[in-house]
Amino acid sequence: MKGDQVPDSDYIARYCGGSSVESDGTINRMAFRIRNGEEYLSVNWLEFLEKTSREEEIAEVRNVLRKKLILGSRSRIAVANVGSLINHIRAERILKVQHEPEPEDQSHSGIFGYGIDDDLIELMIAEVFQESYPSKSA
Repeated sequence: MKGDQVPDSDYIARYCGGSSVESDGTINRMAFRIRNGEEYLSVNWLEFLEKTSREEEIAEVRNVLRKKLILGSRSRIAVANVGSLINHIRAERILKVQHEPEPEDQSHSGIFGYGIDDDLIELMIAEVFQESYPSKSA
């Protein structure tokens, strides 16, 4: 339900455009920059999808993203554990991850608690999102 806290034990995924993907495949902090006029960073709540494997979750996220974005050939879908994210940033900022469903994207959620051009927090978030997958299926 809108505004519900995503549990610390659950995972979230973030679409990362090709310009935020380094040559070695790591995701840089720019993938976690909040846009002007937005109050949170958009992510997808993987457990909400009720799939049985990470591969199925990522496939469903791809399907949802295709409806709203053109998925680039270098882009990635990065994954992180909510509790790890919150604990990693805790000394600098209190973040929260909330469910923010959209009509065509029921797993849509947001990372709240930081602002535009908050370079240190962006960098710290990038450190947690180590797992990633191609945004286009093979």
